[in-house]
Parts: sequence; C-alpha cells; structure tokens
Amino acid sequence: MSNTDEVMKYYFKYICLSLYLTIITSSVVLAKINDEEFKSLLINDNIDQAIALHIDTNNNEWSFWIAQKYLSLNDIDNATKWYEKSKNEGNINAHYQLAELLLHYKIDVVRSYQLFNELINSEHKFLSSSAKYYLSIFYKYGIGVSLDKDKAFKYIKEASNDDLTIAKYMIVDYLINGIGTKIDEKAAAKLMFQFADMGYTEAEYDYAMMILNEIGLKRNEETAIAWLEKSAQKAYPPALQQLSNMYFYGIGVQKDDVKAYEYYLLAKQLGISDVELDMNMTVVSPDKKETATQNYANFIPRPNDYSITYLRIPQFMK
Repeated sequence: MSNTDEVMKYYFKYICLSLYLTIITSSVVLAKINDEEFKSLLINDNIDQAIALHIDTNNNEWSFWIAQKYLSLNDIDNATKWYEKSKNEGNINAHYQLAELLLHYKIDVVRSYQLFNELINSEHKFLSSSAKYYLSIFYKYGIGVSLDKDKAFKYIKEASNDDLTIAKYMIVDYLINGIGTKIDEKAAAKLMFQFADMGYTEAEYDYAMMILNEIGLKRNEETAIAWLEKSAQKAYPPALQQLSNMYFYGIGVQKDDVKAYEYYLLAKQLGISDVELDMNMTVVSPDKKETATQNYANFIPRPNDYSITYLRIPQFMK
C-alpha cells in the first residue's frame, strides 16, 4: 500500500471520528435545551432549528408552540398541521385550539364539531365548558349539524352552569328570543344587569338598550343615559352613536347639540356609519361644532378591563 493510501485512510478515519463527535455533541446539546431556550428560538424566528429539535424530543408542548408561532405569522396551513401533531401527541390545549381554528377559518366545521364534542367531558373545566359553549353555537345556527334550538339551549345552559362567563352572557339572547326555552325577559334583564354592574362595556350598553326598548324592564330614559355614559366613556362605538342621537333629540336629557356632535365625532372615528345621524349633524351650528371638536380632542377613554368582545375572541387568537 502506498503512502498516499495510508494518508487517505488516516484522513478518512479522522473525518469519521470528527463527524461522530459532532453528532454526539449535538445530541447532548439537543437533549439539554430547556423550554425557555426553545421559546427563544421561535421568538427569534429560528423555526427550522426549533422543528429539528422537536423531531428528537416529540415534546407536545413544543409542537404546540410551533403551531402558535405559525399562527402568529398567519400561516394557517402549518399552524393547523402542528396543532394536529401536538393534539396527537396528547396536548389537550392543542386539541381545543385546533377545533377553534377549523371553525373560525371555516376549514372543516364538521371536524371542528367532532373535536369539541370530544372535549365536553374533559376534566379540564374551562375546556369542557368552552366546548359546550361552541356546541351551542353549532346547533343554534346549524353549522355542520342540523339546526336544533333545544340542544343549543341545553349546551349554553350547561356552559353557563359551569360558570363560563361568555356563556352566562350569551344565554341572555336565548332568554329574550326563546331559543330552546320559553321567553323570559325579566330573567334576561336580571342577568344583563349583573354584567353591566360588573363593568362589562357591552353589557352597560345592552342593559341601557333593554331599558329603552322595555325588554324585561320599565322604560327609564334617565337611567338608560347613565348606563350609556358608562359604556361611552370606554369608547364603545354603539354607545357613542346612541348618545349622539339622544342628545340631539333631547331624549332623557336636555337637548345639547355640542354633546351630540362630540359623541358623533367619536363614533365616526371608531367606524360607525349612520346616514340619519350624518344628516342630523348638518344642522348643528358652526360654533357648537367647534366647541365639540375641542372637547373631542381632549377625550380620554377609561381603561376597559372587562370586555365581552374579548371573551368572544377564540383562545388561539389571544
């Protein structure tokens, strides 16, 4: 054997040994990485590296976080894939959020229904009651299943009894409209008051409108105004719109074009479109518009810690 062959054999052994040591070292590093380091990879957009690490661990929390990362990038296909993987690895949160994702994006509402149905007897109280809440929506609107108002009420009632806040709020609609149960406006008004009294922005507005429309309550314009003001101070668009109308026409308050125009400007800024209100504001005098504009510029909304709108947002989007 020539010296050249001996040299080549030496280098081949050296390279193989180096590769072996590299693989062993890498495996040790992979095994030692902790959850926070894994999250840092995703935060810094090192998704491929994170996926490579996951392959060696099959950690269902990691696959869940990968799904969340893809979702934050609006990559719904990959988010769905990784939620599915995490669910199959035993992650119950992935199971729930996959069901939400399939429904919210209308990917597969039948599969979504099946996934929620699998969760209603879960030991995880929030997921169980939330699944019942979603099943009530499926039956209420006939999404992927036959419309069934009785089942819709059954599930919303169970979710409400489980103390799920959004279900307790939404059951008001069932009571007002007799969905799967008898109409009970007084019970609906009582429930709505509880939410309004806790400071839920939308409930403050809804309770005021129930008063104005005499739904389970005696009409009292002054009381309605007070609740609308609470909601408007948190910049809730429908409350601003309603107050603009009430101050313009002098309903429950002394007619005040300045306040009417001020609330009008705020409502418009927040996306309210109301042709009748637009026409009404054309008769407000220029000096009153100027005063209202100055007040509008100084408006500072109160912090909104309680929001039904937030409660309605799917968990996977929070």
